[in-house]
Amino acid sequence: MKTLIAAPDPDEPNDAAELVFTESRTMRAQTIGRVDVLEKVKALALLPDGAHATTDMVATYYEVPDSTLRSLIHANRAELEGNGYRSLTGAELAEFASPFGGLANLGLSPKARSLAVFSRRAILNVGMLLTESPVARQVRMYLLEVERAPSPFPIPTTFAGALALAAQQAAELEETRTEVAELVATNARLSPQARVADQYEANPGITPTAFHKAWFPLVPERDFFEHLYSENYLIDQRNARWDKEKKQRRDGPEHYTPTAKGKRYFYLEPKIDAKGIRRQQTRVLPGGAEHDLVAALERDGLPSRNQPPLPGAPVVRFVRRRIGGAR
Repeated sequence: MKTLIAAPDPDEPNDAAELVFTESRTMRAQTIGRVDVLEKVKALALLPDGAHATTDMVATYYEVPDSTLRSLIHANRAELEGNGYRSLTGAELAEFASPFGGLANLGLSPKARSLAVFSRRAILNVGMLLTESPVARQVRMYLLEVERAPSPFPIPTTFAGALALAAQQAAELEETRTEVAELVATNARLSPQARVADQYEANPGITPTAFHKAWFPLVPERDFFEHLYSENYLIDQRNARWDKEKKQRRDGPEHYTPTAKGKRYFYLEPKIDAKGIRRQQTRVLPGGAEHDLVAALERDGLPSRNQPPLPGAPVVRFVRRRIGGAR
């Protein structure tokens, strides 16, 4: 039977120590993985994917106005984004809403232009920072209880007890080695792209379409992607195979995926489509790789938000190449 920690009393005096979380980013980083405390404090409502919550859901959980939560996000955006907070717009918003059947099933207007979503870690991060919420305070007190808990390792007081403990630890070590060997073998079977996707689960990066809109809006979308193909960032297999059943040309199986050159900037994120079929979606590697890609495309001559074209400069244009007999 699972025993839960007794709920700390939020009215108990001398509990100001919980404010260490609001003051110390190091302390927050050490305990950010303890998302289990959220459900111990109160029920946590999530979107149908069971992994994300909206701003309204998080504000309701912590019993604070939306405006309070938005102010906290504004002041701590970089830290929250590092723990899974995202503001979705445009194509990225449409992709996020697609598995749910559209924006309406997320409680949004079909014309909504943005949606902020929080992972469980980001929700816990909010609780570590909010000072106006009794619920957030109780979350921090739970975290303190975890930090203060005594070591679970028994210390034997007799020679026989020491022998028994040594035998138990040897058996557990052998079991752990077996599990690790199985995990290593499983990981070896995973594709490099899948391992990269696991690495960026909390912050998966943006799609090439969203990247184009964010950094290179002055370049027509078709020209932008023509450049990615012609300069060998993404594999170009447009109309590369013949569909006998539909009697028409279709893109090849590796179309729009990163080339050897492009893997410095892109990776393939596994995802399940609306029909339950496993697919792979090309995304820009988050962090420094995204900025490196901006710099590389600027060196190629594409005008960006950082480096707009000079007055009177010619607009970059590309001629679509013929692939697989396409005209």
